[in-house]
Amino acid sequence: MINTDFYKWFDKFSPKLQIRKDAFYKIFNYLDKMPDPIIIVETGCLRITNNFLDGQSTLLFDKYTQFRKNKAKVLTVDIDPKSTKTCSENVSKNVSIHTGDSLEYLKKLSDEFSKSKTRVSLFYLDSFDCNWKSLEKSSQHHLKEFNNIKKILDKNTLVVVDDSPIVGFLQQSQNKKGSFDFIKSGLVPPPTISGKGSLVHQQAIRAGGKMLFSNYLTGWIGFNNLA
Repeated sequence: MINTDFYKWFDKFSPKLQIRKDAFYKIFNYLDKMPDPIIIVETGCLRITNNFLDGQSTLLFDKYTQFRKNKAKVLTVDIDPKSTKTCSENVSKNVSIHTGDSLEYLKKLSDEFSKSKTRVSLFYLDSFDCNWKSLEKSSQHHLKEFNNIKKILDKNTLVVVDDSPIVGFLQQSQNKKGSFDFIKSGLVPPPTISGKGSLVHQQAIRAGGKMLFSNYLTGWIGFNNLA
C-alpha cells in the first residue's frame, strides 16, 4: 500500500535529513509493502526539536503512522527523561513513550510479543551515541539490543541501525608523519559495516539475515536462523 499522502509531506521534509534521506525513503518504501497493523519499535527517541542532523526519526515514524492509519503505532524508549519529555511535546498519541533502559525494555517487550504473537514491522536501534574514535561501547550496546529482540524477528522484520556506514573499499595506512592516508588496494577485505551497527551486522548475517540497504543507516531483513 503506497502511502501517497505521506510522501507528499515527506518529499518536502526529506532534504533536511541530508545523509539519512535515502535510507528513510527505503525504510518507508519497505513498510508500504507490509501488512497492517504497522508496529515500529525505536530505541533512542527524538531529543532536540528541529535538529534534523540528528535524524528526527520519532517524528518521521509518527507522521508515517498517522497517514497509514489502521492502528499503526510507534513504541519508543529512551533512558533520558529530558529526551522523552521533549519527544512527548512533538509527537501524536500514536507514539507510546517509555523512559528507561532500552535493553530491559526490549527484553520485556520481546517476552510479551512472543506470547501474544505480535509482529513488529520495524526495529530502529539508535540508543547509544557513537564515538567514531572508539566504537566498542556503542556497537556492543546495539548488539545486546539485537540479541534481546531475536526471538520475535522473522523473515519480514526490518531491523535498522543508525550511524552504520558501509566501509571496506579503501585500505588505511599510516604515513611517516603519523597521520593516515587512504590507499586503493586489490587485497582489501569485502565491504562491511562500521559504526553502531558493526557487531549487529555480523550477528544479523549469522541469523540468516541479508542487508537490504546501507545508506549511512543499514537495514537487514530475512532472518531465519535465530536459535
